[in-house]
Amino acid sequence: MANFLHISPELLHSTPQTIFAIPDAAFANLSIPPYMIKHLLAYHISPTKLTTQDLLNKPLKTSLPTLIHHQTLSITKIANYPNWAKCNKKQVLEINNVLITHPDLFLQQSVTIHCVAGSFAWYNHRQERITLPYCKADRVELGFIKNKEEWGRVIKFLSSYGFMSFAIGLNSVTDGIVKEYPDLDSVTIFTPPNVALMAMSSSPLLDKFMRFHMVVQRHSFKQLAGLPPGASLSTLVRGKHVDITENSRVSQVMSINGVVITTPDLFVSKNFVVHGIARALNMDELSSMSR
Repeated sequence: MANFLHISPELLHSTPQTIFAIPDAAFANLSIPPYMIKHLLAYHISPTKLTTQDLLNKPLKTSLPTLIHHQTLSITKIANYPNWAKCNKKQVLEINNVLITHPDLFLQQSVTIHCVAGSFAWYNHRQERITLPYCKADRVELGFIKNKEEWGRVIKFLSSYGFMSFAIGLNSVTDGIVKEYPDLDSVTIFTPPNVALMAMSSSPLLDKFMRFHMVVQRHSFKQLAGLPPGASLSTLVRGKHVDITENSRVSQVMSINGVVITTPDLFVSKNFVVHGIARALNMDELSSMSR
C-alpha cells in the first residue's frame, strides 16, 4: 500500500487524514487492475483524524467520509475482544465489517494510520468495477439476508453435495436465525462431513451446534488467509467465537479451533461462503449452555 500511495501522492495532500492500511497479503489477493488501485485507496482514506479513541466514542453504524464523494465507511462493530492487547479497553473495532488489527499504528500531527484485516471493498470481475458498500442514514447496506429464499439456496446446495444431515439441521434453525438477527448481512458456514445430528433433533443442542458452525460476515478463504493466527470470528451463538488456530501461507493450511479447512470456498455467493472442515467443532463448552 505504501508503494501505491507513493505513486499517487495527491491522495495525501489534504489533511487531516486517517488511513486504513491494507496488509500486503490481503492486497495481493484482491486481483484488481492497476488503473483502479487509486480509486480503491481513496476509499480507504478518510479526510478526518480518527484515533482509536475517537472511533470508540462514536455510535455504532456511524458513517465516516472518504476521499470518494458520497461514498462513506461505517463503524459496524464495537465489542469485547480480550486478545487485542493494544487496546486498554479490550474492545474490537470493525469498519465495513473488517477488523482493525493494529489500531493507532501511526499517530503524528494530523495523520492517523490503522491497519485493517482486509479491503473495505472488492473487485467485481464480471462487471469490471470496484464494489463499494453503501452507507446511508448511518446504516451500511450490504444486502441483508432476512428471508429464507437465500438460505434455501445454501441448504439445497449442501443437500446436493453430500451434506444432507447438515442441510437438514440448517433448515431447522433458519427461522430462528432470521428472527434473532434481522440485520445480518452475510454469513460464513463451516460444514463438517455428515454427522449424526438426528440424536440432537429434539434438543436445544442442535440449535447451538448449527449456530456454532456459522460466523457473522462473509469470509472467503483468501480473506481468512489475511487474518493472523489467534484472530476471533463471532459465531451465531451469542457471546461465543471461534479462533483461527493455524494459518500457513506456505502450505495453505488453515484451522478453525484446531479443525482444518479441507474444502475452502465450497459455496460462494454475495451473502454466503461455505467451507468444508475435517470434523465438527468441539461442542463441550456449549453442551452446558442454556440459550
